[in-house]
Parts: sequence; structure tokens; C-alpha cells
Amino acid sequence: MDLSIVIPVYNSSDGLHELYSRITKVLNSIIISYEIILVDDCSVDKSFEVMKQLNENDNRVKVIQLLRNFGQHNAIICGMNYSSGNYVITMDDDLQNPPEEIPNLLNEIKKGYDCVIGSPAIKQHAKYRNVGSYMIGKSYEKIFAKPKHVKMSSFRILSRSLVDSIITYKSANPMIDALILKNTRNVSNIEVKHDARKYGESNYSLRKSYKLAMDILVNYSTIPLRFISWIGFVSAVIGGLIVVYVLIGKLSGLISAAGWSSIIALISIFSGLILISFGVVGEYLIRIIGQFSYSEQYSIRSSSFEAEREQLLEKN
Repeated sequence: MDLSIVIPVYNSSDGLHELYSRITKVLNSIIISYEIILVDDCSVDKSFEVMKQLNENDNRVKVIQLLRNFGQHNAIICGMNYSSGNYVITMDDDLQNPPEEIPNLLNEIKKGYDCVIGSPAIKQHAKYRNVGSYMIGKSYEKIFAKPKHVKMSSFRILSRSLVDSIITYKSANPMIDALILKNTRNVSNIEVKHDARKYGESNYSLRKSYKLAMDILVNYSTIPLRFISWIGFVSAVIGGLIVVYVLIGKLSGLISAAGWSSIIALISIFSGLILISFGVVGEYLIRIIGQFSYSEQYSIRSSSFEAEREQLLEKN
């Protein structure tokens, strides 16, 4: 298989036929073998019924339905696990990523990159999403040493070797951009169009953007723990200064209350030491969790892959 296209689907029944039609028109024109993997993230509309119709009419369309809503990144990981293409494209289901840009992504990655990311010249998003994307991009620079010239987006093409590396990660909260940057720096951008949303409304909200930022910070960074350690260190230093102040005050007669000096000194020092201890223990825990985290990434209710498998078994 030359190319796999993985598309997470959520409440997009109105646009799936157009999305399929435009993708197949583009890919048939460049004559390559391909598959389209649609992963239904537990939609509440008729998305999965439309997906099954597409599968019945074209066996190059593979469909997967998840048991519950796991989120966009988990759905993409699921699709990647079932993909077989030498290259894998991920794109949204809302037609804001024009399928007509796919040949440009293919041509660029064949220059030797592990990943090529479509960078919109102008994003057709709500302003708060653009601000959120900017802040998340800055966090990538800080946490993963992302090159400043590289811009991240959900419209991307990955090499088979990079995909195989990404799917070995078994955390329940995968972040595709983070996993790309953890595995390679051989990443390039190519400018692409970004169309206005044609059907429905965006499923992202400020709450989801906040959760996304927290997942990046907690799952892939020790910055919060180190921040606590530094607070502990500063508290311990301040505690030491208070001890000096209290001793001077006691000796000079400025502080006369019995027991006050020793209590304040001990509280200041040990509160700082406790925070330092929390930070150090956290450093170890974050590494242990990273090594042994095998929580559920997704659960499949049904898929066309199972039906194909059963047909093969019957033939054999």
C-alpha cells in the first residue's frame, strides 16, 4: 500500500460523502494504491451509517467505530495501528484541510523527511483557537525544543517508520504532535490552503483547549514538578533567613515571646524541605509512569477490518 489516510470522525455525517469524493478524485488522478481509514469517535449523528455506506461501495474505505468518545488524538492512534501504507496522512473530517493538497504533501515527504506538516497561510478558525494554537506551539518549543520555523497542524504526512515508532507509545493520553517531536526533528512544513468550515460547528471549545494544554504539560514535561522543587528551594532559603533573623532578634532582645522563634524557624525550614521532597519524588514518578503506562487508548465497537478478517477465515 502506497498511502493510508487516517481521518477521525465526529458528528460529520453531512460532509463525509463530499470528503470521500474529493479524496478519491485526487488520488485516482495520481495513480497510487491507497486506503482511507475513517475512525468514528462515538458520533451522536449518522456518521457511522454514512461510513458503512462508503465502505460497502468501496473496499478501499475502512471504517472503525469506537466504544466511546476517546478524543481526536486517540482516534488517530487507532487508525495508525490499522494502517498499512508506506506513508500515512492525517487530516480532519470538516473539509478545512483540502484533499487537493495531498499530492503536495506526498511530493514534499519524498525529499527524505520523516514528516511534512501542512501549514495554513491563514487559518479559518475562531480567534481563541488561533491564540490557543500559538500558546501550544510555544509550549512545544519549550518542552520538545521544537524548531521555531516548524509549525504544527493536524494536516500532515508521516513516513512508515515514524508511524511505527509513534504507535509503540501506550499512554491513555497520546498527543500526535508531541510524539512526532519526541521521535524526530526531520520535519518540514509546506504551505497549504485552509478552507472555512462547510458543515456543522467546531467540536473544540476553550475547555478542550485548556485540557489539551494540560495534557501536554503533565504527560510530556516535568516543568510543573521542577517548579514545585524551585518553590521548595526558595522556601527553604527564606526559612534559613528567618532563622538567622529570629536568632539575632532573640539574642538582641527584640523577640521576647517564648517558643515563637523556634516554631517559626522549624515551620519555615521543613515546609521548604517538604516541597523539595515532593518535587524529587515527582521526578521519579513521572519517569516510572512514562515507562509503564499501558492504560487504554481506545476500545473498538466494530470495524470493517474484523469483517474482512472473518471473510478470509471462511475462504481458508
